[in-house]
Amino acid sequence: MLSTRLLVNGLMLLGTAAAGNCSPSSHPKPCVPDTTYNSSVLRWEWSPNPGPLSNGDVGKYLRVSSGVDIWYTTMGPAHSKHTPVLILHGGIGNSNQMYNQANMLAETRLVILQDTRGQGRSPYENFTGFHYDDFTRDAIELLDHLEIPRVSVLGWSDGAITGLDLAMNYTSRIDRVFAHGANNQADMSNPGTNDPIINSESGSLESDHSTNGTTYSTKADKKRKRDGCKSYDCEGLSPLPDRCDAMSDGVSYMWSTEPTWGPEAMAKIKCPVWIVDGDHDGAIERNQPDAMAAWIPYAGQLILPQVGHPALLEDPTFFNFAVKYFMDMSYDGVYPMY
Repeated sequence: MLSTRLLVNGLMLLGTAAAGNCSPSSHPKPCVPDTTYNSSVLRWEWSPNPGPLSNGDVGKYLRVSSGVDIWYTTMGPAHSKHTPVLILHGGIGNSNQMYNQANMLAETRLVILQDTRGQGRSPYENFTGFHYDDFTRDAIELLDHLEIPRVSVLGWSDGAITGLDLAMNYTSRIDRVFAHGANNQADMSNPGTNDPIINSESGSLESDHSTNGTTYSTKADKKRKRDGCKSYDCEGLSPLPDRCDAMSDGVSYMWSTEPTWGPEAMAKIKCPVWIVDGDHDGAIERNQPDAMAAWIPYAGQLILPQVGHPALLEDPTFFNFAVKYFMDMSYDGVYPMY
């Protein structure tokens, strides 16, 4: 699972210049990637590039109490009838992975994005190991700094895990969580090893194509290069690019040991939650979202069709519809009101 997840998440590294106390290394001017689906590439193998935020990627740095610098940015109206949304990106990534969702939500509400400690524009210094609980505390300190008492959370992969951690441990601060591509146990077998649909060339049972464990294809990489936008990596974003390899190793080690949540942990969550995954996710084994949706009180489960782990980039139209639908739903406690 670890090598597959490293590959899937490592492909999604794009960002742009940050403002604040730290200066990232220079890189080409960003562009909006081509999001027109190319039918010659299976959608769950496509993985188009992330893109720029509508505020020009202008951000600031917050030094949290542990001495770590966190890059963040805010977008959208400061005053809105909607609850602000905290958006949390995937592992070894940056906030530009979430540009489709951030730009859409910022049209109607306040959006907060942060580059997770040591990743993206947040430099890997003044700490050693990576832990989801630290990501969670950083998020709370950012909300305190911004004087935002309560948020909804949209998280992908590591960001989704952090969102669930927030809901478990800071119940009064979290209104709801849209958790896409999360897992509750680090100990997963390689997803798809015995799944004839995931392993098929066409995504259907009649195919006899046999691949093992991952849905990534080299055709997707060619598509990303064709769309005219450079995939920005850690070296192009971080104020400390010489620390990027160490960061990648550290996050990868975290994936091998965390999280370790069972039903008792999930039962601590008292807010509305949707557990979301792609039906061709090559990084998360299906039994993980199934278990979380069963263990979290009144959680909803959404399996997105014909997309993989980076569904938010592969089919942003459907993904954004689901996000907005969930964020705008009325709830009585954890009970949805239709």
